[in-house]
Amino acid sequence: MVTGKGAPMRASKFLRDGGVALALAVSSLSATAQTYPDRNITMVVPFPPGGTTDIVARVLTEQLSADLGKQVIIENRGGASTSIGAQYVAGADKDGYTLLFAAATTFTTNPHLLASIKYKLEDFAPVAMVVKVPFAFNVKKDFPAKDVAAFRTYALANPSKVNNATNGPGSTVHLMGEIVARGLGVKLQHVHYRGAAPAMNDLLAGVVDSNVEALTNTVPNHNAGLYKAIAVLSEERLPQLPDVPTFKELGFPSIVGSTWFAVFAPAGTPQPVVDKLSAAINKVIKTPEFAKKMDPMGNQPWPMTPAELNTHVKSESERLGKLIRDANITVD
Repeated sequence: MVTGKGAPMRASKFLRDGGVALALAVSSLSATAQTYPDRNITMVVPFPPGGTTDIVARVLTEQLSADLGKQVIIENRGGASTSIGAQYVAGADKDGYTLLFAAATTFTTNPHLLASIKYKLEDFAPVAMVVKVPFAFNVKKDFPAKDVAAFRTYALANPSKVNNATNGPGSTVHLMGEIVARGLGVKLQHVHYRGAAPAMNDLLAGVVDSNVEALTNTVPNHNAGLYKAIAVLSEERLPQLPDVPTFKELGFPSIVGSTWFAVFAPAGTPQPVVDKLSAAINKVIKTPEFAKKMDPMGNQPWPMTPAELNTHVKSESERLGKLIRDANITVD
């Protein structure tokens, strides 16, 4: 408390100086946003070059570089289920010049599966969602059931005898397969592979009965009759598979799921910089050019504000964390 003869004057000076300091801070932040970026930006992709995540990031950064007037350079830091790249960005300078191009697993499943990770969502400032990656549920060409109702009947009559290929224990498609099984009320025998390619190859060869797969592989194989997509896990039918119903429309509303890619900055990055980046990314992903490049992969541009992205990540982490616990899913 300020007391004594000169108290009102000192209090007034304190308030005036505080107001000046606040105004200077706001002005500094505004100036930072106006001049940002004044040098190249690094976008860390937590996967090796050449995969889907890397391809989407490069399409985004090509257009983003042109709009921002500075190069957004991809730096691949793969390993440990994206945690190596995520940890690197979490410890980077909080200035908007080092960003993370994250997959959903970075924040929705890793915290529930990997005790060794040294980052948390609160270490990051959500910037913008980029794309949603929808999934289809497929059965091998000669599987006796050709639609969801028949598949459910067959699986109920043959508990634990229907094999479902995954990309590995705890992978997104493993969790999506478990969502399918639980939504249908059946038991699937999950067969874990080291990645999507060997899982797909064994479905093509008829070694396994089913899998959950992104559209990049599903669409050409389904259209060629090499295996059959019997439902998609999206909220609505997908333009790439217009003849394939959603589980939701078939009466299984809980069988909904996708993965996604989004951009994050280190926590503490000035909000005006985050907002400027978010606006620039959303501008890119709303362009017909970006959508055209995503369409062959089945990816859907998915504009979100930073706040909306933060809410979505927390919601999906809670949902998938509960699934992981309920299904007792672990990784070695």
